[in-house]
Amino acid sequence: MLPSDYRGGDSSSPVPESLEEKAWSQLKDQVPRLWVVDDDSVTRCFVGGVLKACGYQVETWEDGQMAWEQLQALDESQWPDVVICDWVMPKLSGLDFCRRLKGSTAGQFVYFIFLTARSELKDCLQGLEAGADEFIAKPVAPEELRARVQAGLRLQRLVQALAQANRQLQARNELLESLALTDPLTGALNRRALDQALPRLLQQVGPQGKARYLCLLMLDVDHFKQINDTYGHFIGDCVLQAIVERLQQHLRPSSLLYRYGGEEFVCVTPGLSPSRCQRYAESLRQAIASRPVEVSPRRSLPVTISIGGVVISEDHPLPPEVALQQADEALYQAKRAGRNRLQLFWPPAPFSGNTSEEVL
Repeated sequence: MLPSDYRGGDSSSPVPESLEEKAWSQLKDQVPRLWVVDDDSVTRCFVGGVLKACGYQVETWEDGQMAWEQLQALDESQWPDVVICDWVMPKLSGLDFCRRLKGSTAGQFVYFIFLTARSELKDCLQGLEAGADEFIAKPVAPEELRARVQAGLRLQRLVQALAQANRQLQARNELLESLALTDPLTGALNRRALDQALPRLLQQVGPQGKARYLCLLMLDVDHFKQINDTYGHFIGDCVLQAIVERLQQHLRPSSLLYRYGGEEFVCVTPGLSPSRCQRYAESLRQAIASRPVEVSPRRSLPVTISIGGVVISEDHPLPPEVALQQADEALYQAKRAGRNRLQLFWPPAPFSGNTSEEVL
């Protein structure tokens, strides 16, 4: 049954807001903040009075230096929407104040209007190069002041809305990208993420890189098919989730954990020498084997993992596919030796030809 407010193709049906429209709606109801910067008290009071009568929040400053110092004390979210500024002032001229303001990130979203008697083309060009958006000639006509401020606010709010919409769109894109690189069941990184990251990580190993070694471990849940066949796939999924959660608690800060496929995972850790890699891999194996995995408040299962690994060094570089192949071969040997074991392939130098060592 359709909801009571369903209108079908009625043109009066609400249309979903775009990001830009949503951002604009969030900004348009805010009372604009305006600053008037002028060393002449008569002009400052006159311009401020005209703008306050329009309902704007207005603050006035005697010179550019005072205004700039106040800006530095404020959070950027509290900066004015529009600045109406005299050109010639003591301490800090309007031109220099404009340059400083527009040279900052937040200042690019402030609409800057010069109050000036200068009308020559070279002066206008100089002001535009400093970042000014508009000019109002002195003496100031109230109607022109109101009209130019209103036009500036429309443009300023549109620029703000577009910037906010771009930030929202970027955040959405980053979320989508992270979802595309994350395994939805376990929360670990997925195979696609590994394919993207591993070549770059391997390039960092070597004299010109960030690390002398890279430890690549392939982990596999022992007898996982038996778990699925005995308890069902739901319990099997719970086991995988619990294993990843426990592994995450024992990972080094520099380690990255990927779900390689099914019940297989890959752990990549830069900077671990062969002996340290061996101890680290053994700690991960023991983290799973040390106690049963709780899959529900009333059920826990004894679960173990087998680990195969390879240590890539600056003297023994490997391409990604070969590194994964060697880790997979080491994992196969660990499983063939009885499971719940660790098998590492070590680089041939400087270990006098000893290419592997099995840790029982």
